[in-house]
Amino acid sequence: MKTLNKIMALSTILAMSLSLVSPVLAQTNVSTGLTRDKAGGANPIVKAKWEANVDRYTDADIAAGAQFMPSGVKDQHKTIAMCAIVTDPDGLADVGNVYADIFYPNVALGTSHVPLPGQSNLGCGKQMQEDELVTRLSKADGINLFCNLVRNNNNNLPTFNTEPQVYDYNEICATDGELMKETAAVFCGEKQISYEDPSGDYEVWAVAQDKNGLQGRLVNHFTYLPVTAFETDFTSVSYGNVKLNTHKIISGNLLWEPAASTQPTVRNVGNTRLAMTVRQDDMGLGMTGLVYNVKFDARVGSIAPYVVYDPNTTNTLGDVLDLSELDEMDFSIDISKFPPDHVGNSYTGSMTLGAVSVPHLVCQ
Repeated sequence: MKTLNKIMALSTILAMSLSLVSPVLAQTNVSTGLTRDKAGGANPIVKAKWEANVDRYTDADIAAGAQFMPSGVKDQHKTIAMCAIVTDPDGLADVGNVYADIFYPNVALGTSHVPLPGQSNLGCGKQMQEDELVTRLSKADGINLFCNLVRNNNNNLPTFNTEPQVYDYNEICATDGELMKETAAVFCGEKQISYEDPSGDYEVWAVAQDKNGLQGRLVNHFTYLPVTAFETDFTSVSYGNVKLNTHKIISGNLLWEPAASTQPTVRNVGNTRLAMTVRQDDMGLGMTGLVYNVKFDARVGSIAPYVVYDPNTTNTLGDVLDLSELDEMDFSIDISKFPPDHVGNSYTGSMTLGAVSVPHLVCQ
């Protein structure tokens, strides 16, 4: 037994020794490659394409192509439908996939723009998102959508291909046409556009790819209409106790506190850049001769200079708000005379805030 134990111990030691001195395997890089097989096939054809609301045949304007209106409300995005009619000389079964690619307008987005999940933040005509697969409609649904709903209700919505021939409603919707024979089909999918994606013209590709990797493409554009909109976390500005000829400032902050904010904050919720405007009445402080007894000033952000203004004038403030940007608003008051005929020590008034659109940032 002792001899057996010694043999087992020696075996264990030998195995441990071998594991300690086992060589480290070397690594090498091996190149790979392939050649796409184009034999025996023809390119698929995108005969027509369009974008629309989620019902797939309406949009926001009667102009040719699609126009969409953003919500002007934070985080309420716009869902659009993208559709294409695809055929293939080798038979519809040869079509592998149909994709839709969307590209930003040629404008810069700014540092405050936040893309939707999976969406790039490049702007400047770059691709917004990875290719999106659109799915095939049934024969009946495809014919009803294009030859009935689109044709009869929004005739100038689609873009038609002109290669290798000119396609139109008559050719596509003929009783002996490809939709009826199911040698062509309608493909549709959906895409979200952010409430803060910039206004302008978006380029859209419909790309059909067959099983050999051959592809056909049709390009058009849709318009995201401009909406200038903002929201504030305050509904009043209280100047508090104010002394004569004393500049009283009410400072904002960068915290969004809509429940009970005493420090004003504003944010852009439209799809244009904007400059804030302000108009204030005289709060009952009146005039001495032709001169108001009170002056106001305001600004957006803590760097921009104050804009000094008289009551009952509309004034545009500096420090433009970029797409979805949030910033503070500061207000102040300076009273040169309290009217002697005013009853009591309290003065109330009304302020109107507005905004004007500002051109998008230019791509460098």
